[in-house]
Amino acid sequence: MKKIKKYILIASIAMIAFSCKKFDTLLDNPNAPSPTSADVDLYFNQVQLSYVNVFNTAEDFGAQLTRMYVYYGPNYSNGYSPQSFDGIWGSAYEGVLKNANVMIPLAKSQGKYFHAAITEVLKAQTLFTLVDLFGDVPYSEANLGVANQNPKADPGASVYKAALDLLDSAILDLGKTSSVNPSVILFNPSTKAGWIKVANTMKLRAYVNTRLVDNTVGAKIQALVTGGNLITTAADEFTFKYGTNQSTPNTRHPRFNGNYTGAGAAGDYVGVYYMYALQVEKGIIDPRTRYYFYRQTVTSPGNVQQQPCAYQTRPAHYAPTDPFCEIGSGYWGRNHGDATGIPPDGSLRTEPGVYPAGGKFDCSEGTAASGSTAALSSGAKGAGISPIWMSFFTDFTLAEAALTTPGYTGDARASLLNGVTNSINRVMSFPAEIGTVACATRVPTPAAVTAYINFVMAQYDAAATTSAKLDVVLKEYYIALWGNGLEAYNMYRRTSRPRGLQPTILPGPGAFIRTFLYPSVYVNLNTNAKQKADWAQKAFWDTNPDPLF
Repeated sequence: MKKIKKYILIASIAMIAFSCKKFDTLLDNPNAPSPTSADVDLYFNQVQLSYVNVFNTAEDFGAQLTRMYVYYGPNYSNGYSPQSFDGIWGSAYEGVLKNANVMIPLAKSQGKYFHAAITEVLKAQTLFTLVDLFGDVPYSEANLGVANQNPKADPGASVYKAALDLLDSAILDLGKTSSVNPSVILFNPSTKAGWIKVANTMKLRAYVNTRLVDNTVGAKIQALVTGGNLITTAADEFTFKYGTNQSTPNTRHPRFNGNYTGAGAAGDYVGVYYMYALQVEKGIIDPRTRYYFYRQTVTSPGNVQQQPCAYQTRPAHYAPTDPFCEIGSGYWGRNHGDATGIPPDGSLRTEPGVYPAGGKFDCSEGTAASGSTAALSSGAKGAGISPIWMSFFTDFTLAEAALTTPGYTGDARASLLNGVTNSINRVMSFPAEIGTVACATRVPTPAAVTAYINFVMAQYDAAATTSAKLDVVLKEYYIALWGNGLEAYNMYRRTSRPRGLQPTILPGPGAFIRTFLYPSVYVNLNTNAKQKADWAQKAFWDTNPDPLF
């Protein structure tokens, strides 16, 4: 079984040590902040770095289950173990929540309201993510130290409510005059006005996520849209920014680190289905394809040692339209639930491209059968972003709300058009933004971009029902979510869309993972913790019927 890769951001400050005694116990570390010795900036840096670890790990889990990257499986009951989630649990409780709980009142007492507000947003996002992944989780009794070393889990709905309250508090703090602004903000945006938009947009995210269990969210979404303080431009997008340092510290995008090694890709397989969705499925090539994926070879398949599945029989339970193994032209990935050994294909498999990982734009260089191994100095050298919330995510979310949520009166078609257009434009502008180039002969022409947008809108206009229109909207959102598997995973559980995802290689994989088992560090070391019976238990907001595949 593949072990989940731990994304570790090495920074000039030391990361928090995870206790071997209790998940809520902070070890003494002379380099880590403590209430008696550290200043607000040290806490602030710890929270920022820990939150992006939470996001990146959650993103990876979600991307695997929604076919963006490979899920090895082979069944849903054995693809992960409780130990798989120890890292994200530690980053959340030790890295974000414990430090935020100390830092927020300290910052406010010193008039550092901007510090406090950003930390409140990151704390809220961490709470949302814990509920999204695990369901009921400790909150009200967590991080109390010796006062309670065995915290009970709170209902997921109450933890979501606490997170929404934190966002409201952040908005209030952002309206106050700060004694000093943060010296280092590792995220975009960098202004108070931008973070007000982030906080409001994270409320929008929570409302849409909970629309199946709360019939009041339509009016709340309408109020947010009327208020106008949402992420709608690139300047206000909620992203984490990476650099190009290879060591001391390594500041590069984690997907770049695992694939641009100079000795062949070692970390990731792009999902066969996801490449198929962009390159083949519609009969028209998505303009973002060469930005998302970098092909090390334009010829495939390899020999039986390099790509065994190309010489295997297509699974009988696959539909004729299901992609299997490889889709041609060097788009070399791995099938959903393929748990077989890793062949010697590191210099042949498709790698993450320039967006958002800071890799290479695909110029079709890999003409040799032996491949074109991407090097440490390739492309933007890892100076990518974690797309926590892009401007076009707002467009697609509002399109979904318009089709599904009474009380919100938005124009779904206009939001879809904005989402597709803004996503393509943003992705195509990304290489220049991060200091690399896209070869001019391979950049999609304006006519090709227009043709794709017109094709999507024609699909929407031809859809005869609201359900069919939602199919179009959420398939495009899925494609635009590259780099954010967490939102894809939430969308899939909330809506059963996109439909027609590639099945697992083995028939009958068992119930789809609706939430993860609790981490081993929680259930083994907490006397009030009880492991779930199975992976089919749902988050409180997920009332979407079974089955999902």
